[in-house]
Amino acid sequence: MRDVLLVAIREIRQITATKGFWIMLMALPVAIAVSGFASSAFAPEDSTAYTVVDETGTIGEGITERLALRDRQQELRDLAEYAERYDLQAIDPQAPWADRQAWLSEAEVRRFAEAGGAEAAVERIAPDLPAGVPPFELEDPSYVAVPLPDGVALTAANGEMGSALQAAFENDIAVDGRTLPYGAVLYIPQNFGEPGAAARVYTNGRSNQTLIQAFRDGLDGALRDRMFAAQGIAPATAQAIEGMAAPLAVIDPPPGSGRTEVMTRSLVPLALVYLLLITAVTTGSMMLQGVVEERSNKLFESVLACIRPDALMQGKLLGLGAVGIVIVLVWAGTGLAGAMYFEGFAAEVVKPSLAALDDPLLIAAMIFYFFAGYIVLAMLFLAIGAVSESMQDAQSYLTPAILLVMIPVMILMQAAIGSPNSPVVQVLSWVPLYTPFAMLARLATGVATWEILGTIALMVAFIWIELKLLGRIFRASLLNDGKPTLKRIASWVRSPGRQS
Repeated sequence: MRDVLLVAIREIRQITATKGFWIMLMALPVAIAVSGFASSAFAPEDSTAYTVVDETGTIGEGITERLALRDRQQELRDLAEYAERYDLQAIDPQAPWADRQAWLSEAEVRRFAEAGGAEAAVERIAPDLPAGVPPFELEDPSYVAVPLPDGVALTAANGEMGSALQAAFENDIAVDGRTLPYGAVLYIPQNFGEPGAAARVYTNGRSNQTLIQAFRDGLDGALRDRMFAAQGIAPATAQAIEGMAAPLAVIDPPPGSGRTEVMTRSLVPLALVYLLLITAVTTGSMMLQGVVEERSNKLFESVLACIRPDALMQGKLLGLGAVGIVIVLVWAGTGLAGAMYFEGFAAEVVKPSLAALDDPLLIAAMIFYFFAGYIVLAMLFLAIGAVSESMQDAQSYLTPAILLVMIPVMILMQAAIGSPNSPVVQVLSWVPLYTPFAMLARLATGVATWEILGTIALMVAFIWIELKLLGRIFRASLLNDGKPTLKRIASWVRSPGRQS
């Protein structure tokens, strides 16, 4: 055991002494730090500024109110899901946000808005918020009404976009201390509704379909009101008709469950698949290069005078495993720290994904499959290094080996994401070389316990067999002169004591 540890320490020192190791180790933390800072500091605004120029004086206010009501509706939906997720309905059972379906009712949305919207609701919830429950994050409104910029006129002949308005669209606009993109201008002429008199929407050229649809809905409503008035229908009756909506209940799984839960729970296992591939290939390549250099420099002859070939092999595997664990811990720790510190999509996805991993068997299986896959690939690289006289020889073995692993795994990942229980994924789950990848991809979808235990037993047996075969190849290749050929390698594998 002492010899194995000495070789492992030497291997660790040899790998960590290279510049390539430190560049590889720090590449991901630096990339996460730069991208996280950039996304926080330079993230585009979610809100868009718009202007309604209403020469009739009766339509524009309704359109602005309609857009504000859409924001309140989304706020109410998000707040109701938040309240249900953390069992907060009892704080104020009569509040609109205490009902998951309230956002479907325009009357409830208006009641929510009249009560102060999400800001007032958050203030109401805050004193009774249980320990450990994160506060509700208020979102900025999607659309913000602003006055028409100075120097811009919309009465040009033929309705063409003037140069002043075009220049305004090319630049952002200052609104309450924020800088927002200027999205669209709605111009409603005085004679709107008469034959040939059309409202005009000027846009910045980007997709603002929700905004344009809100303009259209408001204009349609104005035309209907005029028609009702022309038919002698009272305004209150007309408003009641327009407000009619079919009763509808949308039944979703509780927040965090259903398909959303599967995708959330799958994030960490899928990330481990890619992390396994990257770390195994990079650290394995380092070890392969070291073994080949030691063979070509005849360094092994001196080492074997003091240590057994099996101890040398085991020490190299142990050292490589330790280096791989350091890389995994640094990369995974940096990723988690970045997700927790920086706001944005990654944080919103990673946090619930970690919270969803609450099954001890699932966590233990993830750890086992990751390290089992790492050991399997590490022994593959070590075997290639043992039978290679030079890096040129190693490349002839390395390229097919990498393709043998990478191509099926990529196909497997695509299949696992789309259909985790498809036949190809289930079959590859029992092929030892691909078992770690397939099982990691499937774990969050609900794999039977017997299948988890069965594949774990399969991997233990396969690693033991691979270790024995690698020991034969390593021992024979180091103790025999001459170029290792496929025939000689096959003979070493068949007979542990045979030398040729």
